[in-house]
Amino acid sequence: MKRFNPVTPVLMLAGVAVISSARPALASGLHGSHASMVHQHAVAVELDYRFVRTPAQVKALVADSALERVTPNEHLRLSNVSYPYARPAVRDFIEWLAGEYASATGSPLVVTSLTRPTSRQPKNASPLSVHPAGMAVDLRIPARGAALDWLEHELLSLEQAGVIDVTREHHPPHLHVAVFPEQYAKYAAEHAPAVAPQTGIASAPIARRVPDVVPASEPTEDPWAAFAGGSAGLLVLGLLAVETTRRRTAHPSAS
Repeated sequence: MKRFNPVTPVLMLAGVAVISSARPALASGLHGSHASMVHQHAVAVELDYRFVRTPAQVKALVADSALERVTPNEHLRLSNVSYPYARPAVRDFIEWLAGEYASATGSPLVVTSLTRPTSRQPKNASPLSVHPAGMAVDLRIPARGAALDWLEHELLSLEQAGVIDVTREHHPPHLHVAVFPEQYAKYAAEHAPAVAPQTGIASAPIARRVPDVVPASEPTEDPWAAFAGGSAGLLVLGLLAVETTRRRTAHPSAS
């Protein structure tokens, strides 16, 4: 059963309190906000995620498959990540985003932090952080301006869609991304086949484009039209016209 937490947004419908995981009306943008942190924490609580306090608890969640390893590949790099684990949906999101980033920029996406026990959180970490819940990922800020522009634009678009919350942190510099698992699952389903390969969703068939012009080497549907369009066809049609005129002159019509 999901626990109620005082920071979870509550709606009153017909006098009944309803816990809401809906996104706050005002997006935080790259600056972040206390409201966005409250929302992230509330979603983790509503999903009944455990906030790990020690490395041993991280190992226990990995053994239970509640956390899964994030594995580097040609599109994804891990840099000094002590605990390379995340919630399954968060892992899927990272792998998908890395593929999109690499396709757009030609460089791998670099992750600098994933799950962190509260005992290993930095001093400036928020008490509402969802890193201990395995629901967040920190990304290195790209050195190239074009790559940074693409990444920030993509993340802000996903934030507007309610899939994530993103904040640009400065100490140390990185992009903090909290992923909302249920919203990402819906996004993945609605945006197949782009997201499908990383989430196990069947890809939609790609329709073949019909050529605008029939190649000259292919036969046309009307052989007579092709014949009439050539120089030989024009010569024959001219002769037929002359013969028809001669016959009408020799044998006038009765009408």
